Amino acid sequence: MLKRITALAFIVLMALPFSKIFANSSVDSVMFQVDMGIQMQLGNFIPAQDSVVVRGDFESYLGQGNWSGAYFLLSPSKANDSIYTLTIPFPADSLKTADFLAQGGKINYKFVVLVPGQGDQWENTASGNNRSDSITTAANQIIPLVYFSDKSSTGTIATVNITFEADMTSLLNNGYNPAVDSIEVRGDTPPLNWGPGANLTQDLSNPALFKVTLSFTGTVGSTINWKYHCDPQSNFANTGWENIANNRVLIFPSADTTVGPIAPVIILGGTSTGADTITFQVNMNGAREKYHNSLITGLKSVWIGGSVSPLTWPSNWLFSDTVSGGALIKLYDDGSAAHGDVTANDGIYSVILVFPAGSISPVFYKYGADFSGVDTLNGGASYMDNEAAYALNHTLNLNLSGGHAVVVNKFGDQATGVVQQKTNLLPKKYMLSQNYPNPFNPSTNISYDLPNSGNVTLKIYNILGQEVATVFQGFQKAGSYIANFNASRLASGVYFYRLQAGQFSEAKKMLLMK
Repeated sequence: MLKRITALAFIVLMALPFSKIFANSSVDSVMFQVDMGIQMQLGNFIPAQDSVVVRGDFESYLGQGNWSGAYFLLSPSKANDSIYTLTIPFPADSLKTADFLAQGGKINYKFVVLVPGQGDQWENTASGNNRSDSITTAANQIIPLVYFSDKSSTGTIATVNITFEADMTSLLNNGYNPAVDSIEVRGDTPPLNWGPGANLTQDLSNPALFKVTLSFTGTVGSTINWKYHCDPQSNFANTGWENIANNRVLIFPSADTTVGPIAPVIILGGTSTGADTITFQVNMNGAREKYHNSLITGLKSVWIGGSVSPLTWPSNWLFSDTVSGGALIKLYDDGSAAHGDVTANDGIYSVILVFPAGSISPVFYKYGADFSGVDTLNGGASYMDNEAAYALNHTLNLNLSGGHAVVVNKFGDQATGVVQQKTNLLPKKYMLSQNYPNPFNPSTNISYDLPNSGNVTLKIYNILGQEVATVFQGFQKAGSYIANFNASRLASGVYFYRLQAGQFSEAKKMLLMK
């Protein structure tokens, strides 16, 4: 009980700076309200120990971070203690920021339950998106009452055991070490949360199978969002999270059930011992934005964000991320050697970045384009994140001992990318290496050497000999290359990759295991 009281006291103290800041301000205000009654019935919210806060992009307008913290703590209403409310002062100046105006006067937010010792439980709205409401300076406003996670009735309540099974064959083959590494399941429905999670244990009768059984109480037919995650984070790419676009979804069952076995889409990483100098090049000719698949016109600039410093992931993907000190880094089409750009105004944008020793590989990254009308995309939210869907990123494997390389991408093509390793020695003969990792899920690297410059084609075929992907087709200078191929849209099975360069032609077999 003492721990619970201490945790609650901490949350209250965290709220004090906010009230102090606005104590003497003359402002309009916005009242948030959420009904927690169904969550109480389900046992997901215990008023005596848990708290509920609201988080969103509006926090940055008020100087309190962004989608984080416990500053905006709701309190039970006097009329009905299942309804929690909070009135937040909005200074007039806060509604004049560039980000707020770019979003058309809307704020995006969600309610979050804080459970002492168990982490944050974010609500899962019916649409799967953030909540969004328009805010004006005309008068104090009351945002309509909503139910947490949009659950307005309990439906059929059931208590069931759910067993999560992971097929670890691919990870074990590529260096996963059960004595050091661990895998867990995380999610949005108790007893799961988004961190820390529930550890899976190795099946003694089947060492490639890891599993855990958990007891859930919830509404039959509701959704459980979840993902696999590995620790320690430094041993894996993407900080140990599955590299998939969306959460995995389980429909709450009426009886005990088993999920899987599923092969986790987790990539083993490594830590570099030397600095990597990387030239990023992206072809913007014929590029399309992801929201409507419309041709990009009136291109003004191109930017890059990513998972490993000096790259960072923007929290908003707005114009504010492109200003000095923002999260995004600019690429250039100016023909400058300082930027790694070969030819000015050819539609290929470049930048040279140095990843210091100690960087974790692989690096995930994505481009964003600024063009005419870009700030109208997606209702004004995350409009600079316009290359591909969430988690559909490009992948770069660093040379762990350091080196120089040129990365060549096409805007919007997340399935392929080619890296040229820059060395003083040119290859003496053509060579196509076995892909690594193999088996793979969902991406793999294909290395090849070109002793002469010329036209090169690297394609992928299925077992029937049908072409399923073109990794690269065009002119390449003599050198050593690594091509990344992402097969997330393909089914498990045997595939072949063929390299053709001049009179040289060779094919090799690879295995996709999902």
